[in-house]
Amino acid sequence: MQGSSILGRSTLRRTSRQTRRRRSTVGPIEGSRSLISEVPSTERPKEQKSFQQRVFLYIQLNELTKLPKTDNPLELHLYHPKNTLQKMQERYTTETIIYQHEFNLKKPVFALGVMQDDIEDMNTFSDQPLLISLYQRIPRRRKGAKTKSRGATSQEVSQVNTEPSENGEGVQKKTKRSSKRGSEQFSEEGAEEGEGGTFSEERLELLSRGHCDLLQLFQKRRFISDITIFLYPEYQTSSQAELNDKITSCSVWHMYSILPILKNFNFTNLAFLTLESIYNAPEELHGQCSDLGLSVSFCAKQPEGEDGSFKVIPLCTYSGFVSQIISDQNTSIGWENIKRDLSSNMQYTFNQMETNSRVKLPRLFRMLLWEQDVDFQILKIDPVTDLALINNSMHRFVLNEEMRKILEAAVVHNDYDLLLQLYQDTPSNVLYEGVLNPSIFGYPGVNYCRFAIQLKPVLEPKVKLSIPRETMLMGPMFCTFKICFFQPICERNEPLDKFNESILKRLKLRRCFDMEFLKEDEDDVDVLLELYRAFDDLISDTIGFIIKRGVKDIKERKEFFCCQLGNLCNLLLKICGCDFNVRIPTKTNIEFREMLTHMYRELMDRIEGIFAGCSWTNSCDCATYQEYGEHGLTRLMNEMRLASNTGQRDLAIHMYDEIDHSTANRIIFDFVTLLNSVETLQFEQAARYFMKPRTRDWSGHYFTLLLQLYINYMMDLRSADEEVLSTAKTNMIESLRQFAHQNNLESETWILLYCYYKQVDYLPGMEFTRWKFQNLLEVSSKTLAFTPCSLYELYLPVDFEFKSSCNAMNIQFYAVFKLFARLGAYAFAEVVFSDIEHCFTEAEVYLIKTTLKILQRQIDNKFRVIMMPTDNSVPGKLKRCYQLHINGSAEYSRGRCQEAMKYFQELLLMTDPNDKALFKLSFLRLGHLAFKMEQYELSEKAFDFCVPSSYKRKNFSANFGKGLALYHLNRLEEAIPFLSRCTEVDLFIPDVWGYLATINLRLNRNKTALECWKMAKMYPELKISKNVYTELEKIRYSDVHLLVDDDGNPAETMSKMDFIAL
Repeated sequence: MQGSSILGRSTLRRTSRQTRRRRSTVGPIEGSRSLISEVPSTERPKEQKSFQQRVFLYIQLNELTKLPKTDNPLELHLYHPKNTLQKMQERYTTETIIYQHEFNLKKPVFALGVMQDDIEDMNTFSDQPLLISLYQRIPRRRKGAKTKSRGATSQEVSQVNTEPSENGEGVQKKTKRSSKRGSEQFSEEGAEEGEGGTFSEERLELLSRGHCDLLQLFQKRRFISDITIFLYPEYQTSSQAELNDKITSCSVWHMYSILPILKNFNFTNLAFLTLESIYNAPEELHGQCSDLGLSVSFCAKQPEGEDGSFKVIPLCTYSGFVSQIISDQNTSIGWENIKRDLSSNMQYTFNQMETNSRVKLPRLFRMLLWEQDVDFQILKIDPVTDLALINNSMHRFVLNEEMRKILEAAVVHNDYDLLLQLYQDTPSNVLYEGVLNPSIFGYPGVNYCRFAIQLKPVLEPKVKLSIPRETMLMGPMFCTFKICFFQPICERNEPLDKFNESILKRLKLRRCFDMEFLKEDEDDVDVLLELYRAFDDLISDTIGFIIKRGVKDIKERKEFFCCQLGNLCNLLLKICGCDFNVRIPTKTNIEFREMLTHMYRELMDRIEGIFAGCSWTNSCDCATYQEYGEHGLTRLMNEMRLASNTGQRDLAIHMYDEIDHSTANRIIFDFVTLLNSVETLQFEQAARYFMKPRTRDWSGHYFTLLLQLYINYMMDLRSADEEVLSTAKTNMIESLRQFAHQNNLESETWILLYCYYKQVDYLPGMEFTRWKFQNLLEVSSKTLAFTPCSLYELYLPVDFEFKSSCNAMNIQFYAVFKLFARLGAYAFAEVVFSDIEHCFTEAEVYLIKTTLKILQRQIDNKFRVIMMPTDNSVPGKLKRCYQLHINGSAEYSRGRCQEAMKYFQELLLMTDPNDKALFKLSFLRLGHLAFKMEQYELSEKAFDFCVPSSYKRKNFSANFGKGLALYHLNRLEEAIPFLSRCTEVDLFIPDVWGYLATINLRLNRNKTALECWKMAKMYPELKISKNVYTELEKIRYSDVHLLVDDDGNPAETMSKMDFIAL
């Protein structure tokens, strides 16, 4: 086969088409030397010159059963492309035929010559199985006469002649077959005119065929075995294949060798290269599918020589494309070399050439490494109606340790790409080509990957043709190509010849097993996790819809529930097949009904758990909370964090203690406390969270593990031990890699790993992690929906728009960046943002980076505040407001309060009333700074911007601040409503009651003042602020009425009778 070996024939590529890059093709010897020269001399084993001996494998037919019924004589033909088959008899002959009268004689015996310890022969026999065909010999007869043969009608007729080759060995030569069917399909080329009319010549008609994998011969013991080979019938049409009226013959062959085929040689790996299909192909290619082929070659990435050509090393070729509907394709992978000798109707004779590998139609476009920055429009491909160029063929190559090292060096150093060229008729007539980067195989443990490679035309048409509207909706043409190594090439490989010494193990070498963590079985745990997550999301969405819309009857929203019912049915079928029917196998209807009963009970319990999780008293995981306002714990923690970030540390501590004592749900409270500690950089305090045993049966457990990894990393960076500090990043990346494998359905960990690998240009790691997270787009990620507003969102509560040049991958990265920012893992967030900052304007990048520096307390005296120019448009004014907001916060964080107030005051003047909620933190800080400087009018104005417009919405910080500002402005009556609202926030703050008592006392409402003071002193252990006592000391005792019943209310006039003694 041309180019079938690992290093192809020495040819010079001359093409009639001018390709994009000048490439030079090298032969096997020259190519191997060039590749080996790139491996360090210390790694190359010394060549041992030894005499190569020819070893013969003897093949003898022991038994042939279940023969088709026919009146014509049968023949068995043995064929191998190496042409070394010889019949053991006194007279030399190239014939490799066993006639019917010899079937039970256990003779003749054939000898197949193999060079001992020869890698070229190993690759030849590995990729080209022994072909065994059963024919019937139809004698010369009058044309038009019907034969009495049964089992051979209405099928394709192959005219096979045995002709001597140049080497004197028997070769089967196949002539062109007619396109006629039935009785008309017999070829008339051999007809001759006789006395009795026209006669058809004697010919052979193919009945069945099978093959034998010859890789099992290569072992260090003499080979002896009885091998069963099934001969599968030949079908011409789909109707014949459906009838299945032909018989499969069973043959048993005794094979043995006198000497071992391997003596001083070990093969350590196998490479399986599979071309699956070509999608989005133009219509003209579908009409030319039988003339198309695809060549695969190694192509150097750097030019060589004076002419600047790129070295090309041929690897293998594929042919025999079929234009077929995607879902109708035969999913079996066949041997490419056998397929070339079979009929054109290979979709009906797949079992004659199958390799025990399959294409999985349900996951046809899953686990593909897509070419980066190319939109293939996968969602527009309909497998039920769309055509594709189907190939589904495989090559298998043998590697020894030296070749493995050559490949490892080429992959790790990124020296070579795989060049895929789609040609017509001959490999020199290239139509389309694409490039596959195999760097992913340089990542530890990777032995398998499916690639999606864009195929671009070699010559762009000079005149742009009019393209139909349907073609414009189609994505770029691409092919799916699978590469699988039996063992990862970047690890030390164990010898595989020992597999051939065991009957059970040798079967493993016929197919490539995927990596351990790439499980595609239907009973895989990852598949179940994905299905159950989709089930939980569907139930949660349904519950949220019912609550939000107030649905009381299904008839009210019939369309929605019908759609959800269809989605639920599809999920239940998958869950039943992947989980319950595996755990509880069934054989009868009664057993299946019992299994469904168990399934119903378990899923109903699961639904009840989801419903309970959406209640207000449980873990507050329900997405509908935000529709009805903040949950109590979330709101109170927000108040505490606002107090802490506006300089009211004592008040924040008191609030936290109050929340701690009043919260019943300890799981959520402890998690929120952990988040707060991480966000405020208190990592030692955060580490205490993991000292106690915690439950794992809740939706936030995954985030706690992610935070634990970040906390350990931050503590290592702060360690005084230089050794710990120097290895902190390395240990973190290794921990992150293990964590990603343990949670391989979560895209954020793979994306974070990708960004760290990109920092050091580690291409194998980048390709591997991209392969993982790009195939998780359709998998719903875990949500963090039960936490207070993060500190990052306090500074930047909205998302900026992406540039038009950004792709789906950048959008996916931004969601991960926001997650790490919300978790307080700012170092992780910075790494992810560095990869997507090109998607935003310079001003937006400055705002985001400055915010992350503020949160990490990295704003020092050397930091330079920048104000970028903006226009007077609405977006321009909003961007200027953001700059004022962030710059003021930067100055505030390094203690420059005067400069911060200038930014905050300008922000107060420029902000549109509709946007005031975006800058709540700046206004609160301005209010407290102005209050401390006794600028009470400015303070009151700043706090007024933060007061909720709705009186029903509970708020403490803004109301308390405005109440105090009004109090110091001596607007006592106006201050009372704001301070009164502070008593409705479910927190007991004695200062609020103290100020209310003071105000009422100054207004001569002694009774109300006394009641408020009683409330302030309800818990003696809670101290009242000194500021309250200072305000009380300002009141002159002579101005206070001693009668507590008189609140100064004119309606409560005191009569004389009130003074009559009892």
